[in-house]
Amino acid sequence: MKSQNLKIEFTGTDAFTIKNAKLKVSLYGVSEGLQDAPATLITESEFEVKTIPYTIELPVPGDAESKINPKPTNGVKYYIATEWDSDGNGKANEKGDIFIDHDKAFPNVKLNGETQKIYVKVLK
Repeated sequence: MKSQNLKIEFTGTDAFTIKNAKLKVSLYGVSEGLQDAPATLITESEFEVKTIPYTIELPVPGDAESKINPKPTNGVKYYIATEWDSDGNGKANEKGDIFIDHDKAFPNVKLNGETQKIYVKVLK
């Protein structure tokens, strides 16, 4: 199976200041319905993001589902995680950094070729 690109648009309403553009995005997969199963890291890549909104293309292996352990029996859920020291203080995902806005929407993504919208905010 050939790989595909997952298009992700990061968007939000905060006034974003980006001092460090290096953003790490990770894609996880987990078997649908297995609440206690740990998610499997499928792929991760680094991007240079200088503005929000911003769209990235994350390369996803074509056999993504077969990497998931335990093996999915009734569907798969994918979501992304980010690691970003956007304020450039040497610590990622802390106060002042741009982070996924879980209050607005959980960062679930579908590998369906459509652009997936992920909401972000500045951690307070």
